[in-house]
Amino acid sequence: MKIELNSDRTIKLEGSKSILNRVLIIASFLEASLEIFNFSKCNDILTLTNNMKKMGFRFEERLNSVMIHSPSTINNKQHFFIKDSGTAFRFLLARSSCLQGIHTDIDISMQLKKRPVRPLIIVLKKMGADLKCTDYPLEINGTRLVGGEIDIPADISSQFISALLLIAPNYQTDLVINLKGKIVSGTYIEMTMKIMEKFGVISEFTGNRIFIKAHQRYINPGKFVIEPDISSACYFWSLGALKKHGVSIECDITDSVQPDIDFLEVLREMGAIISIKGKKISVSKGTLSGIDIDMHNIPDQVMTLSVLALFADSETKIRNIQHLRYKETDRINSLISEISKIGGKIDYNNDMLTIFPLKKYPAHVKMDSYNDHRLVMAFYILKAVFPDIEVNNEEAVTKSYPDFISDFKRICNIS
Repeated sequence: MKIELNSDRTIKLEGSKSILNRVLIIASFLEASLEIFNFSKCNDILTLTNNMKKMGFRFEERLNSVMIHSPSTINNKQHFFIKDSGTAFRFLLARSSCLQGIHTDIDISMQLKKRPVRPLIIVLKKMGADLKCTDYPLEINGTRLVGGEIDIPADISSQFISALLLIAPNYQTDLVINLKGKIVSGTYIEMTMKIMEKFGVISEFTGNRIFIKAHQRYINPGKFVIEPDISSACYFWSLGALKKHGVSIECDITDSVQPDIDFLEVLREMGAIISIKGKKISVSKGTLSGIDIDMHNIPDQVMTLSVLALFADSETKIRNIQHLRYKETDRINSLISEISKIGGKIDYNNDMLTIFPLKKYPAHVKMDSYNDHRLVMAFYILKAVFPDIEVNNEEAVTKSYPDFISDFKRICNIS
């Protein structure tokens, strides 16, 4: 195995789309303009901003920031189209439900229609939302929602809960959310709450219960800086774990709200060497060993770890990842199919994925990304080691990281 890395092995990333999606929904409640630094231009964010423009919001691009200007009134009778962003769909569905007196209809892509949303619709209706959802486009007549105490399944998507939290200023009474079942991606719920707190709305998360007092209002700080996207950083750190001189990311994790920052500890546990100097985090090669780990709180990195596990000296077990079946694709079956295609051994039983070390150099093969941005980026780690591997639908990365391919090729000295 040989990876030739460019002498310039430092990556500077755009802002986290997970944070920015939440900040944009919060901004839709603000009366004054908000200046956002480290704005992302990925497709998921473009989907949300393009639909916010239909509401009447104006986005002014500046040298190092974007100003969001609120309209005096929200436009009525608007039509949203959500391409492939599950986050934008769920967040805008909840936001539209509480736009009093405003009619909205929402249509979505065929890929998005395969992803769950019904639990969120059921809860919104219980709180008084006027939704007609027998078919797409969904029809919404905005109203002020009741709030109160509601139950919602927590074992499918944390975005359902985040969508309900973000519209907290609309509720007539205190909101109590009882999370039913095993909580998946609970750290993303906590991230939502931390971001809301930065804008002045306080909530409490104890056990399986979330409480938000009614009549709170978002406070406009005037300016907000989006953290670099740690989810994207993980692919480069994993590449660094395979190379002596490593890869560095410019970011400050002192007060990070992003769950995927915990992937650094996963890499450390495997044997990678982690170095933090100021605002630069570097990961370089150590002796990689297989680990046994619960990944339910950082599910986006299961694909990354599965690829890296192929280069460990023993098997890796990844637990509590059933909810990966409800992402852009069924990521569990996709991993099994594609890793098997290159001669790797991978099994899934009792909600546990087991990946064994790769025994031989794979033949020339085209790996199917299933048009899933996370699979493209994970498979590119393999491509850096085995250049004959091809990955189809590479353009899927524009969903979260438009410059991924060019940045990766620069780091790896690939023309």
